[in-house]
Amino acid sequence: MLGKKTPTPKIDEAVTKSINFELTIADIARRSERRAWWVASSAIGMAVILAGGYFFMLPLKEKAPYLVMADAYTGTSTVARLDGDIVDQRISTSEAINRSNVAHFVLARESYDVTMINLHDWATVLTMAAPDVAAAYQTLYVATNPENPYKLYGKDRAIRTNILSIVLMGGGNGQPYKGATVRFQRSLYDKRTGATQPLDNKIATLAFAYKPNLKMDEKYRIENPLGFQITSYRVDSDYATTPPAVTGSGLTSAQDAEQDNADQNAQPTVSAQSQDIHVNNTALQTNLAAPPPIPEQEASQPPTSAAPTSRQNVQGAGRR
Repeated sequence: MLGKKTPTPKIDEAVTKSINFELTIADIARRSERRAWWVASSAIGMAVILAGGYFFMLPLKEKAPYLVMADAYTGTSTVARLDGDIVDQRISTSEAINRSNVAHFVLARESYDVTMINLHDWATVLTMAAPDVAAAYQTLYVATNPENPYKLYGKDRAIRTNILSIVLMGGGNGQPYKGATVRFQRSLYDKRTGATQPLDNKIATLAFAYKPNLKMDEKYRIENPLGFQITSYRVDSDYATTPPAVTGSGLTSAQDAEQDNADQNAQPTVSAQSQDIHVNNTALQTNLAAPPPIPEQEASQPPTSAAPTSRQNVQGAGRR
């Protein structure tokens, strides 16, 4: 037949090679595409892992500013970390209760105000203090004590206490806290003029325990519902520099001495009933807080002194 070539082995071989070449090219393309997808998937997975690690390590690389606060009077510095978790800070129930009890005792023990002593502070200290600690507090207000706050400041001045920090000690690993260190600052407040003057900075080191066997009256149980007891209490100065002397109210030294004598005569001694305020764990007795050593009636009236009359008589005798 015209125009029709007779197939030969060479022609068949060439056709077979061309077909195999096309199949090889298609197979290479498929392999290349599969390899590209593997590379892309690996890159995406690596990127996800790197992003997760970056976000996991990000808090460690956070730049947290710190604020250093210095007391202008004492020079004591305090470092505070500025972060956004101040409001949502977590604290255990035990730590919160211990901090509250320690703060209540220190504020009542170190503050001085005639009105607040009669209303709250006296009962708070005596219901939270062990016998030795309560005896030291009662001795402070004995009329013969020259360091009696009532003799030093009277009814027109008060000592205000500001707690700077409370550090609990002895806790951890499920163990209860057994003590605390409290830094506080005291200032002298004049009720007549409204002026406030820094007095001193102190560190209180105390040990405490909970005694559920204490039996108290209802009104004192409200002040101390868990039987919180301060078993040891010590106060030291927070700095070596002596604070400036407290300025008086303008009275002469003779008038100050007469005022102290009148206050000593007007102030009653601590009642012997205070000896029964605390009991041990074995003998259950009633906790009775002694009455404050500064009765409201006497504290509300300035003490009178007959010394000016004596000076007038002496001056009159000199004139004669």
